[in-house]
Amino acid sequence: MATVKKAVAKKAAAPAPVHQGVDWKSLYLYAICLITLMVCLFSVVSVINGLLNIVFPDSSYFDAASYPDKTTAALDAMRKQTEDDNQRRAIKGLLSSLSLIAVAFPLYKYHWKQTKKTD
Repeated sequence: MATVKKAVAKKAAAPAPVHQGVDWKSLYLYAICLITLMVCLFSVVSVINGLLNIVFPDSSYFDAASYPDKTTAALDAMRKQTEDDNQRRAIKGLLSSLSLIAVAFPLYKYHWKQTKKTD
């Protein structure tokens, strides 16, 4: 009588769980990361532009012919006032951009950490 060896039945590996539909939490987290990263990027560009405007203020167009009764000293004072106003606006824009970075970057960092926890 010949001995018959029985084949050992191999267990099939359990299939990986398949997600049906959209993972809304991940979608939300990545969308917030994208938006806050873009806000930070545009704010950095605005900070650089503000620094350049502070260092090199725009000398705006000043039509001296429209003020025929003004003296040269008065026209120079008005021109200086305009340059000072431009520089003040540049400083306000710089502070605004820095505050945007101060708010958006921590939000980005928090949500990015959350995406790593869900992966």
